[in-house]
Amino acid sequence: MNVLRKILKLIVPLNRRLVILKYKLLGPPRMLTYSRGTNLELLKAFGANIGRNVSVFSPIIMHTAPGRYSNLTIGDNCLLNGNNYLDLTAKITLEKGVSLGPGVTIMTHNRYNFNLFLEDRLAHTCGKKDVLIKEGSGIKAGALITMGVTIGRNAVVAGGAVVNRDVSDNTFVAGVPVRLVKELKDDGSHS
Repeated sequence: MNVLRKILKLIVPLNRRLVILKYKLLGPPRMLTYSRGTNLELLKAFGANIGRNVSVFSPIIMHTAPGRYSNLTIGDNCLLNGNNYLDLTAKITLEKGVSLGPGVTIMTHNRYNFNLFLEDRLAHTCGKKDVLIKEGSGIKAGALITMGVTIGRNAVVAGGAVVNRDVSDNTFVAGVPVRLVKELKDDGSHS
């Protein structure tokens, strides 16, 4: 058993380096399907700013502006629970302690496939804008965050919600589109 552990300690870092070398030659992957450690190394290798104690579970799908992850910042102690879609056309910032549940989608741009009729009449919904999710927030399974949104500190977004406007600090929001369900007290009480 000890011999097997020693062999694995040699193989895993070598495999990780080979995966990174492969993508250095081919360009960054659109989908991260590797172990947590390899996923983090790939993100860093292509320009993402990654904090300490971050967990990125597979798969993570990324739509990137010309081939880099530099529009992604993930703070310390963040958790991406897998099956997440991150649109890196503009910046996505996850501050310290943010968690994304399975199936969360974060969009930073919108177009109507160059349909001139729709883009003319819905011009206010087209473009690209950054998304900021502040410290301690939890985005639950299947939520959709649209471009230009800021989610406040310690906010909770319910599963399946569509966030098309800013969310205040210390709130619980739900629905399509989101609406305030409850303000979360910051006075030490547990009501």
